Formats: sequence, C-alpha cells, structure tokens
Amino acid sequence: MRRAALFTTTALVLTGCGSSPPSHFYVLTADQTPPRSGISAANTIALGRVSLPGALDRPAIARRKGGNEIVFSDEERWAGPLDDMVRRVLADDIAAHLPAGVALVDSAARPPPGVTIAVEVSRFDADETGAVTLAARWETLGPTGRPLAPPRESTIIEPAAGKDAGAVANTMSRAVSDLAARIAAGLR
Repeated sequence: MRRAALFTTTALVLTGCGSSPPSHFYVLTADQTPPRSGISAANTIALGRVSLPGALDRPAIARRKGGNEIVFSDEERWAGPLDDMVRRVLADDIAAHLPAGVALVDSAARPPPGVTIAVEVSRFDADETGAVTLAARWETLGPTGRPLAPPRESTIIEPAAGKDAGAVANTMSRAVSDLAARIAAGLR
C-alpha cells in the first residue's frame, strides 16, 4: 500500500514537471491594398505551383540563427501548412494588384488561362531580430506552358516588426505581399 502511494506521488510529480508550455498558432494574412490599374496582361491569370524548400515543410516557424543554422520552436507553430498559406496569400495579393477586367483563376481552369505564374521560394525565414528574408524565383507561362519571358528573381528583406512569433508572422505576410506586387508589376 505504501509502495503504491509512493509510486502515485512520484508519477504525479514527474507529470507536473514534464509539462511543456502551450503552443501558439499563427497564420499569414493578405495585404489589404486596393487594386492598381495599368497592368496590361491577358484577361485571365492563374497562380500555378508555389514551392517552398523541404526544410520549411513542418508546422514550426523557422528562425535563422547565424548563417547556416535554422531553429524551429515547438511553441511557435503555423496553423496550417506553410506552402498552402503562402499560395493563398500570394494569390489574394496578386489579385489585389490586377486591374479591372483581369481575373485570377484556378490553374486548372478550362480554357487554359492566358498566363500562369509559377513560383519557387528558396528561402523564407526570420532572423534573430525578427527581420524576414524571402528569396523567390518566378516565371510566366503561356497557355501552352511555354515561358513568356525569362524567369525573374527577387530577394526581399522586410525589417522586423518585433521578435515575437506574431510579429514575425506579420512581417512574413508583408514579404509575401511585396513579392506579389513585384510579380504583378512584371505583368505590365
């Protein structure tokens, strides 16, 4: 009897000591910029594939520590797959930059869209200060899948809005919005 009580007490103490801090979940959000005019492009544009590095294919928010180390926190997590959020926010932000009469459609639309945009992200993380780097390459493809122009690249560095994960998510959202503006400007 005494042994059972000691075992139960020990188990309760260890369980209390072993609890981890609660996780917090974050999302990327689209910019609320009003649409711009003056972009001349085909009547339909689709956002095709948007790929991210495999190292970012995890629920934890990535923070770069020094030049080659990336740290992931179990407490700071994305509310969904990062690649899905980047694609959704990028689509919303590109659509906000398109003029009236030009529509962003699904890439599987029939007839095929006049232009399809393919995006490859090679880096998307925050540093120790909360500043975000987004490096991406994109190309515009015609209805047959052939490139309409040489691929373009951008490295966007957004200054920190703060070090906490909420501020980092906000800064990352701004970086995606900046990329969307650059892609839309390339359609002129």
